[in-house]
Amino acid sequence: MSKSIALLCIQSTDEGRVIADVIKKDNEGIVVSNKPAMIQLEREGSIVVKAQSVSEALGRDWETDELQLVLISTGGQIDEDDDQFVVYWNN
Repeated sequence: MSKSIALLCIQSTDEGRVIADVIKKDNEGIVVSNKPAMIQLEREGSIVVKAQSVSEALGRDWETDELQLVLISTGGQIDEDDDQFVVYWNN
């Protein structure tokens, strides 16, 4: 049985593009599709957004709840704490 695909769609803003780039670096095998005004990220099983990685890329403290400011859509279950935002399928 194959795993389901986790999905994040992020606005293609200056900050959204930085976050998407960080997600790509932190999640091996992720598929990134650039669409008009949106960046779609897909990965088998899960996608992890690490607060520390995003903070370093932005050059400022960044909290996982700030993802909501650029988030368009998700596909999967969500687990969020101060350190990371995870979209996954529990199967």
